[in-house]
Amino acid sequence: MVREKGWQMAEVVLALTLLAPTLACSQQTDPPATQDPGSGSPAAQTPTTSTDSGATPVPAATTQGLFARALNSASPLPGDNGPLQWGWFSIRSISYLQYFNELNEDNPGLPPTSENLTATQLTTAIVVNHAFGSSHRTQLTVQYAPSLFIEEGHVSVDALNQTAGIDTTFQLNPRLTMQISDRFSYYANQRYFSGLSLGVNYSQGTVAQNNFLNGPGRVINNTASVTFSYLWSPLTSVSFTPSFSYQNSTGADNSAENLTSLSGGGMLAITRSLSPTQTIGMSYSGQYASYTNTSTTAGPQSNSFLQDFLINYGKQIAASWRLSLGLGVTSNTNTGGETGLAASAGISKSFHLMDFAVNYYRGHQFNGYITSGSTDRVDLVNVIRWTPRFTTNSSVAYFQTAGGATPGPSGFYASEQLAFGLTRTLSFTGGAAYTKQTGDEVYIGTGNTRMATVGLTWTPAATVRY
Repeated sequence: MVREKGWQMAEVVLALTLLAPTLACSQQTDPPATQDPGSGSPAAQTPTTSTDSGATPVPAATTQGLFARALNSASPLPGDNGPLQWGWFSIRSISYLQYFNELNEDNPGLPPTSENLTATQLTTAIVVNHAFGSSHRTQLTVQYAPSLFIEEGHVSVDALNQTAGIDTTFQLNPRLTMQISDRFSYYANQRYFSGLSLGVNYSQGTVAQNNFLNGPGRVINNTASVTFSYLWSPLTSVSFTPSFSYQNSTGADNSAENLTSLSGGGMLAITRSLSPTQTIGMSYSGQYASYTNTSTTAGPQSNSFLQDFLINYGKQIAASWRLSLGLGVTSNTNTGGETGLAASAGISKSFHLMDFAVNYYRGHQFNGYITSGSTDRVDLVNVIRWTPRFTTNSSVAYFQTAGGATPGPSGFYASEQLAFGLTRTLSFTGGAAYTKQTGDEVYIGTGNTRMATVGLTWTPAATVRY
């Protein structure tokens, strides 16, 4: 009874804090035009470079070009290495979190189950960063973010989530830049995630999705790519990114079920400035995917050629409003050449005391499980800096994957985080999150998760925005 009342209170607090941004927005004004609206803001895959259609709508000649993005982020890797630096090597963050998790499973044909889990998470962000050459025209960046979970006094092998990335950027000449990248992620059977569903780069208007599904089996995802970015003219930029991906997943309830995907293809993006505040462009992505699947009822059943084509428009409104729109087609050959609507829309705003963003995308995307179907996904994220020490972060997300005659997997997620600065580098953190998902009963389970967290996080001092 006490536990249930506690969860009810947490849900009431979560609902109230998710409504608070609307009230706070009406009382805030824009920051000065000289202020960087992205500095000190939390961040979190839509574009992988700053040259795609979601980039800041300014003339191509003034765009930032390719850069190494922070893991699970749309923003560049921060330049502040902090005090824990030894030559090329630095530790960018250390966190200790205590998780209180209630997992309810409701798979058809099986009795409902409920389980309460408590775990301790230790995580850090390790970076190797170095510029080569007399003019620093080559940049090497290696990032690794391991997580260690302890359950009932023992290290849990079912929750050892890992992410890593390598970026090597070459400035070949004043117009041409090349970047070789690799992104690796490992999601264990039991996942603990209470962060923001969407990371936003408010200075450029780009976003990156974070995966929130709980335990659809073990999933490995690795993508290697090479991006060529060319400044065709002072107003036009072109980028081409060939890539290769490997994905592997086991069953949510039966680890003998196995699904493997090998895909190769590329993305072409062209962006042209119409004015200092407006851009128009196009992007095309084509991937041939080969699947090996032990299940005959869930997951892709045949090889596919996945395509997404979008005409994009971007606009900067005032000092810190960013608007992006896209419309086109998406197709998948393993459904008989079926073609559907592809679309994207996003708006972000950075106030002096608040950041706010909404993003929608329809097309082929990765949401933490392997699929060949197109997906609709919408995210909302809001950050409020109540005082120089106290900040809250809210996010809501929903996705639905096409499944032919029947709806495919879907998921809803809501989270609320708070951070109170104890010192310039050490913060007390807490939060609550709720996940509800409908799976395919093989690789993705059906049920809901309620989660609460409390802990400490250390990061190098961020830029003060007051």
